Amino acid sequence: MLKIDWKYRAINRRLENKKLKKRIKELTISRDSWKLKAIERIETINQQKKYVTAIKKNIQKIMQI
Repeated sequence: MLKIDWKYRAINRRLENKKLKKRIKELTISRDSWKLKAIERIETINQQKKYVTAIKKNIQKIMQI
């Protein structure tokens, strides 16, 4: 019968779980920051589109004069 060192395996598993939890935190923070950057980029694009449409309307008004 094989002798299994449960204490050694438990210590290694605990350390592995600790590393995994740390990595999950890192990934969550990274994902959230990229998500915020994407939202900000979309908002600026939409704002720029509004400016372009306003400028086009003003140009059309000037052309009519």
